[in-house]
Amino acid sequence: MTLPAVAPIALIGAVALMVLLLYLFKPSPRRLIVSSTLIWRRVLRARNRAPDRLRWWISLLLAMLIALGVASALTRPALDALGATAERVVLVLDNSATLATLTSDGRTRWEHAQARAREIIASGGADSSYLVADTQRSIASPRFEEPVAALQTLAGLRVMPWTDPLFPDVLAIREPNLRAWFITDGVAPIQIPPGVVTRSVFQIADNVGITAFDVRAVPGDARRHQAFVQVLNASPGVKRVELQVAGVGRSPMIRTLDIAAGTVAGETFDVSAFSSGPLRALVTAPRDALAADDAAYAYLPPSRAIRVGLVSSGDAALERTLRLLPRAQLLLVPPQRVSARSGVDVWVFDRYAPAQPPLAPALLFRPPRAQWLPASHGDVGATAVTSWVRDHPITDGLSLRDVLAEHALAIQAETPTQVLAADANRHPLILASPSGLRWVEVAFALQDSNLPAQAGFPVFLSNVVDWMTGEPLALKSQPGEVRLPIAGAKVVDLQGRVMSARDALGATLVALDDPGLYTARAGERRLRVAVSVSDPSVTAVNASRLADQPAAPALQARRSNFAPWRALLLASALLLVLEWWSYNRRLTV
Repeated sequence: MTLPAVAPIALIGAVALMVLLLYLFKPSPRRLIVSSTLIWRRVLRARNRAPDRLRWWISLLLAMLIALGVASALTRPALDALGATAERVVLVLDNSATLATLTSDGRTRWEHAQARAREIIASGGADSSYLVADTQRSIASPRFEEPVAALQTLAGLRVMPWTDPLFPDVLAIREPNLRAWFITDGVAPIQIPPGVVTRSVFQIADNVGITAFDVRAVPGDARRHQAFVQVLNASPGVKRVELQVAGVGRSPMIRTLDIAAGTVAGETFDVSAFSSGPLRALVTAPRDALAADDAAYAYLPPSRAIRVGLVSSGDAALERTLRLLPRAQLLLVPPQRVSARSGVDVWVFDRYAPAQPPLAPALLFRPPRAQWLPASHGDVGATAVTSWVRDHPITDGLSLRDVLAEHALAIQAETPTQVLAADANRHPLILASPSGLRWVEVAFALQDSNLPAQAGFPVFLSNVVDWMTGEPLALKSQPGEVRLPIAGAKVVDLQGRVMSARDALGATLVALDDPGLYTARAGERRLRVAVSVSDPSVTAVNASRLADQPAAPALQARRSNFAPWRALLLASALLLVLEWWSYNRRLTV
């Protein structure tokens, strides 16, 4: 470690003074009792004192040189003339997803970024130290290292396909010889601190990627599913691409598209013929430079028969519509048999509610009071649906604008109950449970409204049944650390490999760096996780703020690997050997 400018002089002066004082300090003479001093007097008269003084000076000189050499080495001196100026260099590399883009020479932008970083290390002084950090914070605690160690740290970095790059907080140190470099392609929106020198590795490239992949049941027909795929052409010219959707049980579906530069194409596929399981969308194009966004994943839920238990005093329209639902097997159950009835997937209660929550999800039309349902206080007179949630699975593709009711329950909806539809005075008319046992409550009876006469009534029932019984939609995520809303989950990929996960306050944190479909299990609970890049900001590999910046010239390697402090230590060691030899030869005192 180099010392401040004044410290070396103070250290060397203190060491020289200490050595001199030690030589000037005379120990107390030893007292010996002898029988006669006659012989000692003759010896002192015959002794030549000049050689003793010379040996003292030689000994002092050797001791001074050894001590000053070691002290000088500790100050880590640097010689500009030899190209070995000692510096503190902060080296930050952008390792976000777009750095995996191929360039014209067949290497990726990331490989060019690492080469630039090695140039900076090679051009520094032999006694310089380097702090290597990255925008994905994969190095938890960056620190200054010797050049060889810094190169090893650099080699351990890799591109992380996450979408939250950030310049690390590594510029708190203020030193006169501190330099900071940032190597990036300029695509990620990273705020660069002032005083940082930016080196660009951007090079224009062709790229086509999938930016959306969704699988939804066809409204009104839960047996059919459609997949929507969106493709972005980020290339500078028109691209002919092949789009493929593959699943289980049949051959892939393939389409060829011509997409203009900078535009998006959307395609819909009927995936009902595939068996339940993973779906993959894949786009291929000539000279595609980024592979991470070429594939996206989803999950096709099963389409088995659903047993629907109906408890009603008689409603022909409701019974008829339930019998016509796809996959539905209707069971008419008297109220007294609800608690004893097993094997029901969904309950439909018409003006009835059991005292205790049922074991299966339930749809209730104007139920009486029950402790497990939101409280109601009287009635609301002639009312109509004026607003509804449009992005909930129950109301997806459904219009409730013309739904009227003669009277309805005045329900007190408390957080976190979901209000799906309300009247002009914000009285809840359709509510849903937020979590746990799924239920849907309609504040009015079918006989008191025109809902059964609406064209969307079968769609409403189908959406409710599908939401209650269908496997939960796959959780969509970008690559990186994913938080799953279940604790103690075991997560496996399509090949059955167990992923590294840890518990965190009732949830599970798992690192899913590669696109794919994963399954999380905790007891009886199961959750699919579809990991895809699907991010337009990643696919747009040419949207760089450094596109107009010319490439910087290569840095020259340092002219010498000479480190003066190493030579000083070697010279001190040689002088120490010389001093030992001279002492044993009686040349020094």
